[in-house]
Amino acid sequence: MTREATEPRVLRIKDFKTNGVDPYVPGCWYTEIADMEGFGEFGLYVMSPGAQTTVFSLESEDDGTADEYYGPCLEFYYLISGEVTMYWGKDAGSLRRGEGGRLLLEAGDFGRWEKESKFSARNSGAIPAMFFWGLAERPPGVDERLPVLETR
Repeated sequence: MTREATEPRVLRIKDFKTNGVDPYVPGCWYTEIADMEGFGEFGLYVMSPGAQTTVFSLESEDDGTADEYYGPCLEFYYLISGEVTMYWGKDAGSLRRGEGGRLLLEAGDFGRWEKESKFSARNSGAIPAMFFWGLAERPPGVDERLPVLETR
């Protein structure tokens, strides 16, 4: 299979796939800059002090307990500012309570989240945290599951 050649390009904020308030996590803002074939999705995330993400699963099987399911793939965060504690393990309830394994990321740190676990990140610092994130492509046949937003 031959790919069509493309020219290099610059993406401006107006070109980002998503840009705005995170509908699942109050006090957070995110961008999904782009999907890149062969790599996955990339973006920026900003968290208010004390804010915590939903629980997301990078496991092979969706047991339905995580808020978001992406399948067996890798995710990374590169922390630009602030401080984030990443909770990880198998029990979604424990992660929501800030229990389980934990890793502290500070500005300049790179965290890589491995497949076959669940994760949740909390801004554990006193200032807004900002990080560049990437989520690898899912294997063929694996569909993501996101929380259902309540409509009023």
